[in-house]
Amino acid sequence: MARVRDERTGKFCLVESEPISKKQIGVRLPLSMEEKLRQIAGKDMSAWVREAIAEKLEREQQASA
Repeated sequence: MARVRDERTGKFCLVESEPISKKQIGVRLPLSMEEKLRQIAGKDMSAWVREAIAEKLEREQQASA
């Protein structure tokens, strides 16, 4: 997925250039992590989590290159 800067917020967001998988991935979090995640991610948690995973995958890929 490509990342572009949102002109209104200045934040990077994902441009979904490919379909979203029909399979879901569930993660159980400690209560403190869930609370922080909900505060930071806001209403669009799915997009926030996808972007966080994309950033981590990019860092891992760069580290292994």
